[in-house]
Amino acid sequence: MWIFSKLGHVSIGQHVSQPDVLEIRTQLPGEAESVVALLDAVGDHKHEIQQDMEGDYRYLVTARRGVVAEAIARMVADISYWKLHNSFHADFGAQPGFLMWVNQTGLQVATVRR
Repeated sequence: MWIFSKLGHVSIGQHVSQPDVLEIRTQLPGEAESVVALLDAVGDHKHEIQQDMEGDYRYLVTARRGVVAEAIARMVADISYWKLHNSFHADFGAQPGFLMWVNQTGLQVATVRR
């Protein structure tokens, strides 16, 4: 799941071997630091940032599913804007399932796995 918030852009997915743990990945170290601060405020222990040099999301934080859910709830509660700004439409043809965004690392285009 991708979330775009005031903390930045995060990618959240299930940990491969621990069903109660989620992985939160970011592209930028500052985004990971913001996520860790929020997780630490919600959870009962300190969370650590790990670096993963494979792929685009190089910063990884793991946390219990309930802690992540509470952190996301706080992100939503902190929304203070009335609409998305600076958006545009791009036509990728007949095949649906593309997402494009711009952040500090540049223009990103992704396909949705089916």
